[in-house]
Amino acid sequence: MTFQTHIQALSSKTLFRFGMILLLLFTFSCKPHNPEEKKLDALESNLKYKSYKTLSENTLPPVVLLYNSTNPAVNPDISEGVMRLLLGYSWIVSNQPDFAIAESKIIDDLSTNDKDLKILDHSLAAMAMYDKGWKSLAADEAEKGSVLFMKLPNDTDTKLKAMTFHLIQGTLCVYQENYERARFHFLAFGNISKINWPCQLVEALADMKYNDVKSGLKKIKLISLNKTLPDTLRQPFKELIVKTDKDTGKIDSKIFWPRLVSFAMYAGIRNSAIDDIGKVCDLLAHLNKKLKIE
Repeated sequence: MTFQTHIQALSSKTLFRFGMILLLLFTFSCKPHNPEEKKLDALESNLKYKSYKTLSENTLPPVVLLYNSTNPAVNPDISEGVMRLLLGYSWIVSNQPDFAIAESKIIDDLSTNDKDLKILDHSLAAMAMYDKGWKSLAADEAEKGSVLFMKLPNDTDTKLKAMTFHLIQGTLCVYQENYERARFHFLAFGNISKINWPCQLVEALADMKYNDVKSGLKKIKLISLNKTLPDTLRQPFKELIVKTDKDTGKIDSKIFWPRLVSFAMYAGIRNSAIDDIGKVCDLLAHLNKKLKIE
């Protein structure tokens, strides 16, 4: 090897090593510094999380395909994205936010050409992250969905998709205590599903937020007498009224709403005014059992 060749080889090696150092520095600089991002990284590396995600990715597509192939031609097909949104919502109301985050990650790949799905994907992730206590990440996800919502008109093309859209958006607004926007979504949700008490409830919570406790209590008392209110909510509503009467304080909607009320809404969907909704709910119940990993 000549001296000149040796110098050229050495220069190549030096450049390669220098490039590797830069790559390592870039990699470490990209690692999350936010403690919440580190927790999300840890979750995504967790065996239980990865097992669920893999099982769900392999299970839902053939199940949805089979459902649609046996569904009467007069009824529109249900999309995998909508099924995953409802499944993710069911995990949230069942106190399984990790599985909801996994569904959100899967939906992200499905939402490239569906703006409604992309908005709801961010909203689903935000709710699950709020439940995990990751307020910064949740706010980021909610903001991404909000920007899309403001820029792009929704084109919900079936009653089920439209109902899912307003169910998820309305619930996220309650997490954020944005009751005016929640009222808009639950009004639309009620028009489609004929489940109207959630809209009435957010109006009461809005009164509470703005210190009109008397008006809010009056509305909650009227809701508690509503025959359409699920039985699972009657006793908690009565206890809530007594407690608020006694303390004359505000209701912490972050505790009261997300679990109890969201679960009652989700359960009530079965009786909504949407064609074949019972079959969809049966399919969701089947998926909950099939995919639940202890």
